[in-house]
Amino acid sequence: MTGEILGFPDVATAVVVALGFVAGGLAKGVFGLGMPLVGLPVMVFAIPYPLAVAMFLVPNYTANGQQMFEGGKALAHARRFLWLLLPMLAVIPFSVRMLVSMTPETGLLVLGALSIVFAVYQMFPVQLSCPPEREKIWNPIVGVAAGLLAGVSGIYGPVLIIYLMSLRMPKDDFVAALSMMYFTGSIAIGTMLAREAIVTWDVVIASCIGAGIIGLMMVIGRVVRRRVDEVRYRKMILWLLVVMGGDMIRRGVIG
Repeated sequence: MTGEILGFPDVATAVVVALGFVAGGLAKGVFGLGMPLVGLPVMVFAIPYPLAVAMFLVPNYTANGQQMFEGGKALAHARRFLWLLLPMLAVIPFSVRMLVSMTPETGLLVLGALSIVFAVYQMFPVQLSCPPEREKIWNPIVGVAAGLLAGVSGIYGPVLIIYLMSLRMPKDDFVAALSMMYFTGSIAIGTMLAREAIVTWDVVIASCIGAGIIGLMMVIGRVVRRRVDEVRYRKMILWLLVVMGGDMIRRGVIG
């Protein structure tokens, strides 16, 4: 079946994008993270990498906008990580230009490598520690690194997650602070993608629909988390990311 739908060239493309939202929502519901990282590899089978990044803009706002205010410490987190957020926001406009100028092959190589690195780190985590007195040094460094990764790939979670884990933050503070960083970064990425004419009204509508799909899948994911062996399920998803990452690298090399 063919025929344009929400700016996609055919129904099959729209279905693949919807499956990306489903995969990302399930990951978010089961693990609490990994929404774009699991969903993007599915979407790039059918649409260009920059467009796939744009599809997750509204879900990033809705999923993270709520979580950043949980615990009532949003202002305290903003003050604590101000010199992480400002460098990140300063770097994103430049790095997004690299994203939109990438060839499809380069995009596949970047996303494939990120998928494998993230999966391997989750399987074999390295316990790092950053004393509070060194935060002033590391905040801008991590901000620049996250901004570069965010603009080039649309995925900056691994850098921020590793850093916040090294600070030994309480779980609720960790989630709230991470969500604030995601939300803030998504505003900058969305603005730049709009300037590059990648974010159109069709993309916004599709992304809003995707936010609804992800919200539903997050509910289902929480049910799955309670009823299955989370460790086994997590390993299955991570190994799937490794396989998908390897296939994307293969496709990027072959062209």
